[in-house]
Amino acid sequence: MTRSPSTLLLLPALFLLLVACSSGPEREISVGETLLERDFSESNSFEEGIYTNASLRIDDGRYLIRVNSGDSEIWWGQWGDTLDNVVIDVDVEQISEREEAAWGVACRLRGQVGQQMESEPLLELLALGEAGQEDDGPDVALEPPAVAAIANGDGYLFLIQGSGNWGIFRARGRDVFPLSDWTASDLVQRGPGARNHLRAVCADDYLAFFINEEFVAEVEDNSFANGQVGLAATSFNRLGVEVGFENLVVSEAISS
Repeated sequence: MTRSPSTLLLLPALFLLLVACSSGPEREISVGETLLERDFSESNSFEEGIYTNASLRIDDGRYLIRVNSGDSEIWWGQWGDTLDNVVIDVDVEQISEREEAAWGVACRLRGQVGQQMESEPLLELLALGEAGQEDDGPDVALEPPAVAAIANGDGYLFLIQGSGNWGIFRARGRDVFPLSDWTASDLVQRGPGARNHLRAVCADDYLAFFINEEFVAEVEDNSFANGQVGLAATSFNRLGVEVGFENLVVSEAISS
């Protein structure tokens, strides 16, 4: 599967749209049925690609994103059905040493990566093939439905930095807009080998971020109603970054 590189430009946070609530989330969101689950034990179960400046690959139970040389471009992979209200859970490990990087999860990414495309011409060919078999005519060799690989960068990002900061962003095309300021937190485990559990909630116009089971922020934005889930990373220096994601679970988000 090929596609244009998955990148967008991360801009500094310049303003705060909604202050994070330290006392806890204002909305109660329940976790419903599992919609997507990946242990990354099989290839072709999430987007993979090798580009000049980055690689996205599944390796031995982890989804690895490596950015070779950082220039604040976010590289991400996405997959699955087009979903609206979701809770995304994933474990992520910092593999590289430097702190000048960020990584996390995304929801409502526009695109159809990994989805099966069915078109009228394909259905007509299938019908033709069945008719040929009934008439004992020549076999018709048919290719399986094409796998779509379309994305343009629209969606929401929930990121942590190697320095211990976190933030929520809206991406549109190659531009990223802050929905919360970068904020320092002792909740973020730091350094090579550090592991963090991230949870992102996307329910209607409500977005919430949890780090290591603790609530850190909530914002409201109604720019995007649905899309795919994704995993992302970016580096702010020339040395790049590498992170590994494990145990991805996407569940239905149910508003109480």
